[in-house]
Amino acid sequence: MKQYYGEATDYAPLPPLFARRVRSGSVVTGLALLVGTVFVLALTAFVNRPLHGHSLPDAPVGVIGLLLPSLAVVLTAVVVFSCRTCLRGDYLVVARARAARTALVACFTTTVITCLLALTSSALLDLWSDHDRFGATDVLATFANFALGVLGYAAGLFYIRPSVTTLEKFSDHPIW
Repeated sequence: MKQYYGEATDYAPLPPLFARRVRSGSVVTGLALLVGTVFVLALTAFVNRPLHGHSLPDAPVGVIGLLLPSLAVVLTAVVVFSCRTCLRGDYLVVARARAARTALVACFTTTVITCLLALTSSALLDLWSDHDRFGATDVLATFANFALGVLGYAAGLFYIRPSVTTLEKFSDHPIW
């Protein structure tokens, strides 16, 4: 098959219902990841205020440990949102899907590494300057960001690398 601009590109046909699901679902999932990340940060800051007297940790390492997993989830949301560009009509552009998959793997790896760094810094350093309190809200925020990152990664893979079973469910023809 030839692309509209004359370049030879591989396309994979998708059932029209699944293509519509990718178009709408990637937007909804991307926005939900963004809203969820903002909600986790806002809730963490709201809970930290009465516990510690201020919203963010005293140590700069703590602030970075709180923000980096959130930024990794935001990057995942952007990649999931851009999964709709892998479609051309009811066809999946294979080269774009591979690039999006590579970006999703990179975002997931970044999420895992930043969450591990945040947990390590929370466990090893005194981030709040009150020695009798553990930064449990930091740990919960890190786990929430990790969960959002895993959900975003799984949803993105569902959109750009559907299984045969998924394509059969959405198909109205028995060609799969």
